[in-house]
Amino acid sequence: MKVPNKRLMIIAAASMLFTSMAGFAQISGSSKRNNPYSPSPAGRNDEKQVAVVSAKIDPVEAVFIMQSQNSPILEERPNIAQTTVKFAKRIESNSRTPTEIYKVGIGDVLLINLKNSPQGSRYCTVRSDGTINFPLAGEGLIAAGQTVEVIEEMLASGITLFPDPQIEVRVREFGSHKITISGLVENPGEKNLQREAMPLYAIRSEAVVSPKATKALIRRAPLVKLESYDLENAETDNVLIYPGNSVEFISDNRSKSYYITGEVNSTGQKDYSSGLTLYQAVIAAGGAKGNPKKAMIGRKDDKGLFSSTEYNLRSIKDGKAADPVLESGDVIEIRK
Repeated sequence: MKVPNKRLMIIAAASMLFTSMAGFAQISGSSKRNNPYSPSPAGRNDEKQVAVVSAKIDPVEAVFIMQSQNSPILEERPNIAQTTVKFAKRIESNSRTPTEIYKVGIGDVLLINLKNSPQGSRYCTVRSDGTINFPLAGEGLIAAGQTVEVIEEMLASGITLFPDPQIEVRVREFGSHKITISGLVENPGEKNLQREAMPLYAIRSEAVVSPKATKALIRRAPLVKLESYDLENAETDNVLIYPGNSVEFISDNRSKSYYITGEVNSTGQKDYSSGLTLYQAVIAAGGAKGNPKKAMIGRKDDKGLFSSTEYNLRSIKDGKAADPVLESGDVIEIRK
């Protein structure tokens, strides 16, 4: 029995393959015309297939031509540039601080824009199981706990209708990162954070805290002990508030005052306010008698020990020396 020539067998197989592919290309081209997500028919790979079949080319040689033209029967793989961009996005997202990122949660509404198609945009609400419904990318895509950059990658990987899906995701409505604000504020109630954490100064601004408030009480979880922060301490502004926290602004009713004596028209205990200076305290005491030169400020240290500092009141008045800021509890003595 004569063994068939190997090259003839390859040519025969390739001829049968291209005949079936040409038919498939014609059917596929007609079926995609009514797909609302379908891209423009110009430049489709099925036309390249028909052109190859119709030309009188060696079928074995044509296989390599089709490969170079990205035939749809071959797996589409991202190029190096696309992979590098995705990797860089993921690294950047992981390296940012909680105040710089937002991870999508249940109840958030996303705007997903598929730029390849004029009808490819839609709103998606993150469901109770953490998933979103975007049919082109398959079922059950988990969005909760991911940044929008990661969700863009996941959608692009799941969409097979386009060789290079162009996806943009934005959070349209924030509904998952809730905190509760109460106490001495103009805008109490439930608020939504737009980051994984926000500094307390941003919360104070949003809530419009009353000047009477002296402390912020923060509860991280129902069974966690309250954290108390002094609002007059500058470091308090940088305390981070996370989703699920509650913040209450209160007044501890402590007496805020200073004492002034000596060469002033009204001596005794005076009301103190934050930022009050020495010269302002003298004015608040009815002004100085004559033109006194010295001012002694007595203040307790962290151990409760009293120490005094002398200032030249005339130099302060003439703008030749800095006007020191007082603290609640200071004792001032004005001397000639």
